[in-house]
Amino acid sequence: MILEKAGKICDGLYSIGHPSFPAFLIMSDPPVLFDSGLTISGPRYLKDLEKYLGNVDRLAYIFLTHSHYDHCGAIPFLKRNIKGLEIAASGLAADIFRKPKAIKLIQSLSRDYEKKFKKRIRNENIFFDSIDVDITVKDGDEFNPGDGWNIHVIATPGHTRDSVSYYIPKLKALIPGEATGVYNSNFDIQSEFSSSYNDYINSLEKLITLDVDILLLPHTHILTGVDARGHIQRSLESAKVFKKRIDVFLAQFNGNQKDTVKAIFKEDYEDTQAVRQDKRSFLINLAAKVKAVAEGK
Repeated sequence: MILEKAGKICDGLYSIGHPSFPAFLIMSDPPVLFDSGLTISGPRYLKDLEKYLGNVDRLAYIFLTHSHYDHCGAIPFLKRNIKGLEIAASGLAADIFRKPKAIKLIQSLSRDYEKKFKKRIRNENIFFDSIDVDITVKDGDEFNPGDGWNIHVIATPGHTRDSVSYYIPKLKALIPGEATGVYNSNFDIQSEFSSSYNDYINSLEKLITLDVDILLLPHTHILTGVDARGHIQRSLESAKVFKKRIDVFLAQFNGNQKDTVKAIFKEDYEDTQAVRQDKRSFLINLAAKVKAVAEGK
């Protein structure tokens, strides 16, 4: 089944915020949140946490899949409003958050949404200043926040160098960030190998071995049953097809990456109008994917 929803997914598992930029809550003891999207989503996350937890200070941890602005943007807001909240992320993500250039990019991309949805923000202090990672996670780590819940950490680079996925055996649920592809509005899979095509393929091959009943995609969709189990394989196949398209355009344009980006952008973004991602972010990621293929990464 392919779902587009917020709220209860199954016993002990909730999607909070807007489905386009969800965060995922497990009712362990204490509760844990996975990812924390746009800066403008902070107040809605907080409202949903109040709804499901009663006292938001019950939330103990946020586990990040990677350092992109639409996965970590609301963390400073939530830290300001939830006592004792700790952040878990990979060591590479922790290093990125220490770089002024990275913080400025997160702030710049966040402002695009903040300007667009200015009325929604009102007087809330959603400003992204910085993130201090309290818990560094690595491949193979296991965390038990309590009440029989276990969280397995799987390093899944390829979308970004710092990407990790989280597997919850109790629910056979996988939170991959963008280690798998995401759907556009035509339900075609958009591949996300922004840092390395080779790493992305290796990560997908690692995830295929998991027993997955619930796949929590980072944007819009939640997959269950056969759709969850098949999505990782389809993501692998789609990535290989997309890589071949990039190769063809690079050959056509004598290796010119900018012309290749323009051609794919026209076909995938302008002509179909099926991409859910904003134009600026799409172009940044597309240019990175073309570069990864051109340089054999």
